[in-house]
Amino acid sequence: MKALKKIAKINAVWALLAAAIVIAVWLIAYACVKNDYVIPGIGQTFSALFSLLGDRTFYVALGNTVARTAISFAISFVLAAVFASVSAVCRPFKVTFACLISVVRTLPTMAITLMLLIWTSPRVAPAIVTALVLFPMIYAQFTAAIDGVDSDLLEMAKLYRLSAGGRLTKIILPSVAAEVLAQVGAWLSLGLKIMVSAEVLSYTLNSFGGMMQQARLFSEMPRFAALTLMCIVIGLLLELISYGLRLAVLRRKGGE
Repeated sequence: MKALKKIAKINAVWALLAAAIVIAVWLIAYACVKNDYVIPGIGQTFSALFSLLGDRTFYVALGNTVARTAISFAISFVLAAVFASVSAVCRPFKVTFACLISVVRTLPTMAITLMLLIWTSPRVAPAIVTALVLFPMIYAQFTAAIDGVDSDLLEMAKLYRLSAGGRLTKIILPSVAAEVLAQVGAWLSLGLKIMVSAEVLSYTLNSFGGMMQQARLFSEMPRFAALTLMCIVIGLLLELISYGLRLAVLRRKGGE
């Protein structure tokens, strides 16, 4: 437990140091460039940020983006759990599906987004892209966790003639649940970044990425920087949630 607290303190110090470095670089760059259309000042950026926080359309756009991210993540998570479960009890399927996963991993995100814009809409395309990027990662985590299940328990289950479905629901899934759930925050953080990037490329209306694209088109750099800063803050909050879940898993394992 003391080791966990020490790690938490070290990470907090590094996070503060990183924030200080970013602010220092920002101030130096602004002083050197002296062009608000290239690098907005910190004061202007925070003024735009407070303006956004008082704007109802910002919350609508953020809500739409977060909702699409959550839906994409949920679909990826459920499909990954299903396919990983099938892979756990069917070796030929696992080998064959691994080839498909390799193909999905190599898909260029921007190209897929542009292609999906032809087939679907600017609202649907970012959601599909986000799901496609998240699915291989979540599937890999599921399969790795399943492969790490205690082999002695599985052998004992076979001795007691427990069916494949029984081994899956009573031994495998409970064993991997904690490790997989500990990554949820990190996956959501990554999913949000992918969603916003795809929305910017798609110019999705009433979305966080759409607002960023609009700010760029109208050269509203303080507003663009404020939106970027807000995205970073949300991502960091999700990362903190993920870190907290990891600590909870480590505490549970330590208690066991």
